[in-house]
Amino acid sequence: MPERDLVAGVVQLANLLTRKLAPVFERAGVTPQQWAVLSVIGESAAPMSLAGVARVMLVSKQNMTGMIARLEQLGLTERGGDPNDLRSSRVQLTRRGRSVVEKLLPAYEQWLESIGRGELSHRDLQSLARSVNRLIDAIEADED
Repeated sequence: MPERDLVAGVVQLANLLTRKLAPVFERAGVTPQQWAVLSVIGESAAPMSLAGVARVMLVSKQNMTGMIARLEQLGLTERGGDPNDLRSSRVQLTRRGRSVVEKLLPAYEQWLESIGRGELSHRDLQSLARSVNRLIDAIEADED
């Protein structure tokens, strides 16, 4: 099979991951994209600003506002005021949201582990993750 163009390959990988991960997250009624947002918010020790979540997710604040609104409708996140900036709000997981993350994390990790049993080792996956992070950093640095 011929080697893929970098951008086409990354888009294809994102589409494939979304399609293959959907059943893992469907049990909890969330999409892979919603899982990504929940995991970012869940990793934070304190409520995060919408702009902060958007920065981590590499999307616009407007896009994040819509994502958070859908997660609020599902009862997984909640917004509160920001005492330092009255125009801003902070978002955090609800008790139900934290429960969903805790419930899905083992299934997600098991799915990742199953990939590492095939042609790709755990070390290969870690190397890929580091390469993806470096590529993101390089592209972001180029924007400045």
